[in-house]
Amino acid sequence: MIELLLTALGLGLAGLDPSGALFAAGALGAGARERHVVAFGLVTLLGTAAFGTVLSLTVGPRITDLDWGFLFSSPGALIEAALGLVLVAWGVTRARRPATRAPKPRSPRGRGPAVLLAFAVLFALMAVLDPTFDALVVIAGRGEPLWSVAVAHSIWIVVSQAPLVLLLAAMAGGKHERFVAQFGSFWERVRPAVGRLVTAAALLVGTFFVLDAGWWFATGEFLVPV
Repeated sequence: MIELLLTALGLGLAGLDPSGALFAAGALGAGARERHVVAFGLVTLLGTAAFGTVLSLTVGPRITDLDWGFLFSSPGALIEAALGLVLVAWGVTRARRPATRAPKPRSPRGRGPAVLLAFAVLFALMAVLDPTFDALVVIAGRGEPLWSVAVAHSIWIVVSQAPLVLLLAAMAGGKHERFVAQFGSFWERVRPAVGRLVTAAALLVGTFFVLDAGWWFATGEFLVPV
């Protein structure tokens, strides 16, 4: 249980993404109502956590239990090793492109609740394009109880969308106008450090996955217990 939550935390750091907060800030700057932006944020966070939980409980076990033939004694370990290699490759790619910039805030063409909710659902569904989310789907699908899977995915989305969470907290405290005004310049200052943190987390988590799979082949047990 603790290992799963720590894994979710590490994957969340590796998948840190400011796009949700940048989009919400852009919507506020374009005149969207506060309650609509709050709804966007909550649907993004809760929807992604629910989506990941469902995938882990349905698709995750099926991936792990696939019959890959007598050549492979543990599909789960092979999948984890593959995910680890993907994360390591992603981290190496990021390290070789340090100047990559996060997208700037852009206003949606529409500012009504239907448009923002549609974008929130899109944000949630697009999580499948994030290798850290996919890795958690598989890891959390290895026989974990429902509540621990839900908590793991909640940790992942809160950490990976920490800027959006901070924006929602600022809105709850009535300080979002100042937050929106300062967020852009603040992000430009911290972007290099955050980029290095994300790259390091991707490399660290990916390496751990490879070692975890290697440990299974050597001992028959995972470092992160099933």
